[in-house]
Amino acid sequence: MKDLTVIFLTVNRVPEDWAAYQKNILLKAIGDTEVITISKNPMNWGLNLIQNGKICASNIYYQMLRGAIAAKTPYIAIAEDDVLYTNEHFQFRPQQDEFGYNMSNWGIFTWGEPTYFFKYRIVNSNFIGPRELTIKALEERFRKYPNGTPEDRTGELGRERIEARLGLPHYKTAEFWSINPNLKFNHDYSIDPLEKSHRKRMGKLRAYDIPYWGKAQDIVKKFT
Repeated sequence: MKDLTVIFLTVNRVPEDWAAYQKNILLKAIGDTEVITISKNPMNWGLNLIQNGKICASNIYYQMLRGAIAAKTPYIAIAEDDVLYTNEHFQFRPQQDEFGYNMSNWGIFTWGEPTYFFKYRIVNSNFIGPRELTIKALEERFRKYPNGTPEDRTGELGRERIEARLGLPHYKTAEFWSINPNLKFNHDYSIDPLEKSHRKRMGKLRAYDIPYWGKAQDIVKKFT
């Protein structure tokens, strides 16, 4: 995938064994695709940029901008340290005037009864977009909010409600569905207070076993 750079975001809070497992899954999914890692601690993986600023939702998008500027390819994809990715996910390319989001995304909690769940929503960890358009949209965002966007109004590029609340131009999105889903782990190391307090709710569609990833009770043991 010579036209794509994967921007891997981490604050190095997840367990070491999980980080090694997740990296192995990601590398199998992307092959020789270029990688930019953006981390709190130095990492010997791809082009490594050290994060600056506080750990918060707004800073995720600022680091995304840094990664997009550093990339050289026409497209970029975001990868996060608590998501397992499939190769199929990285094959999608949106049009030059839109941001792509894979809607085939299941979640799992690392607490409670091991159960997969599905929610229909776009998430930044499933983002694939044109590099130049990403830079344009994020530079607009941080020109208006040089000290960071308000946490209660921070969200994904192309979400009309978010862009309206920030007073920014609206960008188009393209939803796509991979046959095999990505898998998002919800855990105690997250910046999301609902995850850390175990108050986050599952989606209504639930399963104990799904194709590709197998049984929830087995896969959740990987996050140790």
